[in-house]
Amino acid sequence: MLSKKLFKSISAGALVLSLGITLAYAAADDVIKARQNWMKERAKALGPMVAIMKGEAPYDAAAVKASLDAVNATWEAVKDIELFAPDSAKGETVETFAKAEIWSDPEGFKAAGEAMEKAFSNLAATTDEAGFKAAFPAVGAACGGCHEKFRRPKG
Repeated sequence: MLSKKLFKSISAGALVLSLGITLAYAAADDVIKARQNWMKERAKALGPMVAIMKGEAPYDAAAVKASLDAVNATWEAVKDIELFAPDSAKGETVETFAKAEIWSDPEGFKAAGEAMEKAFSNLAATTDEAGFKAAFPAVGAACGGCHEKFRRPKG
């Protein structure tokens, strides 16, 4: 028969372990929420440029700059968070749409991020409508390419 002291130690250990697991999932949920919010805000920030590209709004260099500044601001808000930490592949209460390939192919995921940075950098360097319309499709391609490989569809 287990002594009371050993039983209490085992019980305390189990409690600490379960609390640690719960906190890990809570932390994963927070990271998942942060990256989902980042993506939503980033999509909103891209909205004015998408409207220009579709011909729904006239080209306006100030609007493009403001949109790019807003995209950058979304990153500044989360840059200190490891948005794709390995322990955020699954949440406790928050569904994630991140595919396992993010973690199984870190070099591919890094390359996708670098392609995105390059596309935004090239877009930011444009000075007129023709340059904007030539550069913006690369942003869409970078977004789509990353989503295709690293994000599963909702639903």
